[in-house]
Amino acid sequence: MSTKFSISLQPYRYILQVHQKLLAIAPDAVLIGGAVRDLLLHRPVHDLDYVVTADALAIGRKLADALGGAYYPLDERRHIARVIWQREDGNLVVDIASLIGMTLLEDIQRRDFTINAIAMLPDGDLYDPLGGVSDLQDRILRPCSPDSLLNDPVRTIRAVRFLLDFDLKPAPGLDHLIWHAAPYLAQISPERQRDEFIKTLALDRPHLAVEKMVDWRIADIMMPELLALHDVAQPPPHRFDAFDHTIQTLAWLSRIDRWMRGKDGAAGAIEKHIHQRLQPYRDTLQQYLLTPLTAERPRWLWLRFGAIAHDWGKASAFRENEEGGISFYRHEQESGRLTAEWMTRYRCARNEILFVRKLCEGHMRPMNLFSAGESPTRRTLFRFYRDMSDAAPGIILLFMADFLGARGDGVTLDTLDAMLTYALAWLRPFLLAETIVPKPLLKGGELMQLFGLKPGPELGHLLAALQEAQASGDVQNRAQALAFIEKWLTERDHSIFSS
Repeated sequence: MSTKFSISLQPYRYILQVHQKLLAIAPDAVLIGGAVRDLLLHRPVHDLDYVVTADALAIGRKLADALGGAYYPLDERRHIARVIWQREDGNLVVDIASLIGMTLLEDIQRRDFTINAIAMLPDGDLYDPLGGVSDLQDRILRPCSPDSLLNDPVRTIRAVRFLLDFDLKPAPGLDHLIWHAAPYLAQISPERQRDEFIKTLALDRPHLAVEKMVDWRIADIMMPELLALHDVAQPPPHRFDAFDHTIQTLAWLSRIDRWMRGKDGAAGAIEKHIHQRLQPYRDTLQQYLLTPLTAERPRWLWLRFGAIAHDWGKASAFRENEEGGISFYRHEQESGRLTAEWMTRYRCARNEILFVRKLCEGHMRPMNLFSAGESPTRRTLFRFYRDMSDAAPGIILLFMADFLGARGDGVTLDTLDAMLTYALAWLRPFLLAETIVPKPLLKGGELMQLFGLKPGPELGHLLAALQEAQASGDVQNRAQALAFIEKWLTERDHSIFSS
């Protein structure tokens, strides 16, 4: 049956254009799913899903021709076509599926949640047999059937996203259905789990999503490394155990990156002060965060994952001495290893794995100096940017969130200001495009020719030492570089002779 509700596409000219052209090709085409939900909520729509009774692949080709878009046979076996219409304000993706052997009602009953199971008929009326409109109005997340989550356990992760994204509350019994279905995530392809998790990580408040994944036992399957941090005590200035500290760090990082990306204003004195200090560099940092590591997965998403994973190694590195002191010696290296294993397991790209591993392994470098009350020297900065490369700015942003995640809202503005001054000292080479890693004044071939050296580790160490001397300002020209090499070799020969 159709409800008394209907949708007008007049305010959405680009959607109306697609809709009219598709109906001219397939008069029985039905718009269904998330697009209908978002139209009812007056949200932006970037994806359209249609079902048709005829051959979706043939219809997709014709629609692509009519729009001047690109056509892809998304699933030839299941007769699903994809059309991508490139527009100045972004691509519109149109998926068309054939109702082979099914009625529209059967298709709806097989979907995930009622709010995504609302159909718009060709005349504009809504077909809503499962009460999705009412659930949307009442802000309830309800599965389309008791078997919906077991039929596709990835929907358990999706439930987390919908709950927070649309500010919903679980329908009675949803908790138990998810607890029952979550263990079966292990049978789902890692790629599908990863993609759904990344969408959840992109939420405005990803820390709440992670907490819900823990509550619903999804994290038992996806992130046991995180669960291992429960009740791992930490020394001052930490106010939380390692698990709650991770949640706090993710919360602060997302607040910082949302502002840098132009999503939020300041909420409270701490954020206002951060914004004031970083405002001159906001555009540069925004560009850094928005740069994709792979298609549609920008740095800021993986920086958030780095906040989740940066202390995973603390569970195994925890040590307590006889006086009650706590240490986590080299936990950052263990965190990097665990993170790389996780990302490999979930089929992440190589450059994504390298980026997050560097975030984890490098996050204590600025923290250790800050705790010691020292400022970074040019030599320190050279080594940092040399070793961490494109992850270096991200590590400093993570350091800021890590600092706040340890202290919470109790941090004083004086302490906060000292931290920001320190963080900006680390960021300076990046923000001001300074050449912190200089071009070598002498190359390996020249050293081999001038000093009779042979290829090997010693030559590599010598070149690295020369570059570091350049970065620190001790060597500024070719003559000084030659003198540096001669001194190095003389001291080496003297050392060998003395031994």
